[in-house]
Amino acid sequence: MHLEVLVEGTTELTALSILMSRIIGPYREPHTWTIHKHRGIGSLPEDPTARPNPLDPTLLHNLPSKLRAYGKEDRADLLVVVLVDLDEHPDCRAFKQQLTGLLAWCDPKPNCLFRIAIEELEAWYLGDREALLKAYPEADPVKLEAYQQDSQCRTWETLADILHPGGIGVRRTAGVTGKRSPSVLNHKMLWARTIAPEMDVERNRSGSFQCFRDGLRRLTA
Repeated sequence: MHLEVLVEGTTELTALSILMSRIIGPYREPHTWTIHKHRGIGSLPEDPTARPNPLDPTLLHNLPSKLRAYGKEDRADLLVVVLVDLDEHPDCRAFKQQLTGLLAWCDPKPNCLFRIAIEELEAWYLGDREALLKAYPEADPVKLEAYQQDSQCRTWETLADILHPGGIGVRRTAGVTGKRSPSVLNHKMLWARTIAPEMDVERNRSGSFQCFRDGLRRLTA
């Protein structure tokens, strides 16, 4: 089977480039995949049938059009995987229903797996505390123990607090005030490059990671 994996950006691309083979086996043995990054999550268009704005490269804005295009390929061996962060959405089930509802505008419908990282991809790193401590031995064990898995708690900031002396406050003083800050994105990339290689996909405590892992395995079995 071939998987077309749609993600928000470079951080997700980096992490999944490491984790995919650990979940469904080495590339071409027998599955293949391509991971497509976008420039952020964006928002779903009001009209799912409209042609996307070429000036908007975000994932959700382009998702209806991409799903229609994949459906028209009409390939039995194709699986489209969509991975997004829950972020500030209050209801994971309602958000997923919005995503799966896009298939109603596809004829034919592609074979799809929609998965949501709760609250953000960084929750997956926090789901493997052994990997996190191996990559960052100086991490604060008290703050790590206090973290509630997959809670909506400004996850990347919580991870920064755990991993770095002075935590997020130091970087805010230096001008880091939002998720789109280049400094924040650099830290997210660093975490993906250093923690993901240490992760054991079988022991991960994150429920959203387990859903992603098990969904891939079920549909590629």
